[in-house]
Amino acid sequence: MFEANPYNLGWAILQWVAALAVSGILALLVGFVISYLALGKKAPAAIKDTLKRGFDDLTKLSGRRIGALAYLALKESLARRALYVLGTFIVLFMAANLFLRTPEQDVPAKPYVSFVLTVVQWLLIPVALLLSCWGLPADIKDRSLHTVVTKPVRRSEIVIGRMLGYGLMTTMVLVVVALFGWVWIKRVVPARSQAQLISRVPVFSSADDVKDAFFFIDRAGNRQQFAVNVGDIWDHRSFIEGQTNSRAVWQFENLNPSRIGDDLRIEYRFEAFRSHKGNVDEGEGVRFRLFFVNEAKKLRVPFPQTGAGVEIREFTQETVRGATAGTEEEQAVLRIPRELRAEVAGDPSATGEKVDLFTDVMDNGKLQVEVVCLDAGQYVGAARTDLFIRLPDRPFAASYFKAMFGIWLMVLLVIMIGTTASTFLKGPVATLLTFGLVILGSPLRSYMEEQYTDRYQKGEVLGGGMLESAYRLVTQMNQQSPLPENFGTKTIQVLDEGVFSGLAIVRNVIPDFRHFNMTEYVANGFDVPFNDAGAAVLPSIMTVLGFFIPCVILGYFSLQLRELESK
Repeated sequence: MFEANPYNLGWAILQWVAALAVSGILALLVGFVISYLALGKKAPAAIKDTLKRGFDDLTKLSGRRIGALAYLALKESLARRALYVLGTFIVLFMAANLFLRTPEQDVPAKPYVSFVLTVVQWLLIPVALLLSCWGLPADIKDRSLHTVVTKPVRRSEIVIGRMLGYGLMTTMVLVVVALFGWVWIKRVVPARSQAQLISRVPVFSSADDVKDAFFFIDRAGNRQQFAVNVGDIWDHRSFIEGQTNSRAVWQFENLNPSRIGDDLRIEYRFEAFRSHKGNVDEGEGVRFRLFFVNEAKKLRVPFPQTGAGVEIREFTQETVRGATAGTEEEQAVLRIPRELRAEVAGDPSATGEKVDLFTDVMDNGKLQVEVVCLDAGQYVGAARTDLFIRLPDRPFAASYFKAMFGIWLMVLLVIMIGTTASTFLKGPVATLLTFGLVILGSPLRSYMEEQYTDRYQKGEVLGGGMLESAYRLVTQMNQQSPLPENFGTKTIQVLDEGVFSGLAIVRNVIPDFRHFNMTEYVANGFDVPFNDAGAAVLPSIMTVLGFFIPCVILGYFSLQLRELESK
C-alpha cells in the first residue's frame, strides 16, 4: 500500500532557494579564482561585465527568436528519424499481447497497465537522451551552429529554443503512444478484468502529528504506536489480540460529507494471524468489527450492528492486494449506511438509539475509527494504510493520463539536463552524465534516502559509512561489532562524516525521478494524487520548474565560454 504524506511545498521552495544560492556562490568563487589566475587584477571587472551581460541575455528574451530556434530543433529531430520510436512501440505491443494473455482469459488488468506505462517511459527516455545530448555537439562539429550565433540571437535563447524544440518532438510522440496504449488496454484486458480499470480515490488517516493519525490501544487500555509482534520479519503491521481491549485506531480529519456520498465506503487490507487452528477446515476466517467513535458525545457505533463481524478472507483466491479483483466485495469494501444504532454502554452486543454517522458521530470533519478482533487467541494485523475511506471512483482515464503527464514531465526534465550537459560536454559524455543522473534519481534514490535518514534522523547507520564498511569487509567484521578504539578508527569516522555531509548536499541537487513514476497507482486502480510526497502531480511539476532556471543559467554560461567555431 502507499504511504500518505502531503508534499511540503513551502519547505521544498526553501530548499530550492538555498541550493540555488549555495551553487551560485560556489560558481562565483570558482569563476573568480580562474579569472584571477588568467587576468590578474582585471578579474573583478571581467566578472562584473560577464554578470551584467548574462543578466541582460537571460532577462531580455525574444519569444519570436526562441520559437524560430525551437522550430529549427524540431526539424533537426525529424531529420534524425526520432519518429522511428513509434514503430518500435507498436512492435512491442504486438508481442506483449501474445505473452500476457492466457487461454483462460483470467489475467488481471495490472500487468497490462504496468506494461504500457513502463514501455512508454523507457522508450521515450532514450529518445530524449539522444536528441538533447547529441544535438548541440553535432551542430558545433558541423559548424552549423556558427551560422546561428552570427545572427542577432542570444545564447540563452539557443539553450531555451533547443529545450523547447526537443520537448515538442517528444510531446508529439508521447501523445500518439499514450492514445495507442489507452486503446490497447481497453481492447486487450480480459472482459472479467475490465472492472479493475478504475481510479479509486482514497482518504487516509491524518492528523497534525502523524502519531495521532494511527495508533493502538493495548489490552490494559494504554496507547501504543506498535501492538503485538507475532514474529513477522516485515514489521509493516502490528497485531491486535482477539477478545481483549486491544484495538487499532484511525483518526480522519477534514472529511466533507458532500464528497463521500450517500453512504460511507471503507476499504481494508488486514492480515490474519492464528495462534490455533480454529474452524479453518470449515472455511471460517478471523473476524473483526468496526467502531465509529465520538469521545466528546460518548458515542460508539458498531459495524456490523449485529452478527459475527467481518471475516478476513485469508484462504480464498479472491483475497487480493490492490485492485486485482473487480467487484467491491472482492476489493474488501464495506458499505456503511448513514443511519446506525449506537452501542449500549456496558453491553457491547446490544444497540441503542439511532444516530446519523455524518452529523452525530463525525465532528467538524473528524472521524475516529476503531477495529477490534472478535476471536479469542487470534490476531488481526493492521497498518495505517490498511484502512481508508473511499470516495466515489473516478474514470480510469483520469489516473492513466495523469501518469502519462508525469512521464511527459520526466522526459522534459531529461531534455533540460541533456541540453545543458551538451553545452559543455561531447555527445557521448553528456549522454552518460544525464543517464547517470536518471539512475541516481530513480532506482538508487531510495538507497540514498535510507542512508540519509539513518544518519541524520536515527543518528546511526548500521555498518557505518563508506570507509567503515570497506574496513569491515576487509577484516570480516559484522555490522554490529564495535570498531577498535584507535587513531585509525577515528580517522575513518571523520572521513565518513564528510561523505555523509556530501550526501546531504547531493540529495538536494540530484533530481528525484521517483516523483514521475505513477505506475503503481494506476496499475493498482488508484487515482494519482495531486499533493503527495511520493509520486504525485505537484512535486513532479515543481521538480521540472525547479531545474529549468538552473539549467538555463548553466547552459547559457557554458555556451558563452565555449568556442563554437572549433570542431
